[in-house]
Amino acid sequence: MTNNTDYRYCLDSPRVTGRRQQKTTCPQCGRKSLVRYVDTHNLCQYVSNLVGRCDHEHSCGYHYRPSEYFSDHPWLGDRQPTAKRPWLPPPPAPLQPLPMRLVTESHSPHSTLWQWLSGDCARRLGLAPEMVRRAYENYYVGATRESDVIYWQIDCRQRVRTGHIMQYGPDGHRLGYQNWVHNKLKEQGLLPRDWPLYQCLFGEHLLPFRKQAHVCLVESEKTALVMAARHPDQLWIATGGCGGLSAARLECLRGRRVTLFPDSGCLEKWRQLMGMTTGISYNFCEQIESYAENTDLVDVLLGEAPPR
Repeated sequence: MTNNTDYRYCLDSPRVTGRRQQKTTCPQCGRKSLVRYVDTHNLCQYVSNLVGRCDHEHSCGYHYRPSEYFSDHPWLGDRQPTAKRPWLPPPPAPLQPLPMRLVTESHSPHSTLWQWLSGDCARRLGLAPEMVRRAYENYYVGATRESDVIYWQIDCRQRVRTGHIMQYGPDGHRLGYQNWVHNKLKEQGLLPRDWPLYQCLFGEHLLPFRKQAHVCLVESEKTALVMAARHPDQLWIATGGCGGLSAARLECLRGRRVTLFPDSGCLEKWRQLMGMTTGISYNFCEQIESYAENTDLVDVLLGEAPPR
């Protein structure tokens, strides 16, 4: 391995590493065209499977630098290069966060979900009213004029990505309607049609403020809220569905201790996806798998989970 470079972080190449270049899948275009950055101060290990530059500069243009990565993940420590790095052009489609005022203006207990959460759910699970309200406020849960709930996706840098709009009945069960805030804004002409969406985990914005908390990852945003009120000593985060788990979204959990609670029927899929991640100390709660498919943790606690 050679190491004749003045820069700590360099794009993978035989000249830098002394080994054959290994490209990986680009998170943006899906092609095996991502050249990753290596840490020349740490045996030329890859910084992350997301940190690199796509070879397809014109059709894709993905470029995620180490400086941006460590800025997005401050709890990983100050590992910024001290030497001057070469200038590189910015990516063509940067993240365009939504204004935080949308979150604050929508924050309201006037949703059907809130009525169930603070009423029947709180009574059945013995939730203290102040803990229910605190969870609702910490997660910035909003409501539409139609009393549907808005689960805001805010990343670890406090940037608003979008909001998941869902409709619930008085019993706390989902009804058919769901939508997204960015779709509503596009329909109203307040966002361009080509506005780029970059989703994140629900509750991710709490990570920098609770660096020592054990992270519990569930699928449903509703489950994260209920469990945050029941077990506030742990940090509950949701994927927004079985398909919401991906290596890209899990990058914010590098360096954290995580327990995963997949809905029944998704355990093996989540096992495979977690096998693609690095830097996360994790384990699974497997007991839910013994119940009927699509059962989640709150169903079990409420006694509404039929066995297989």
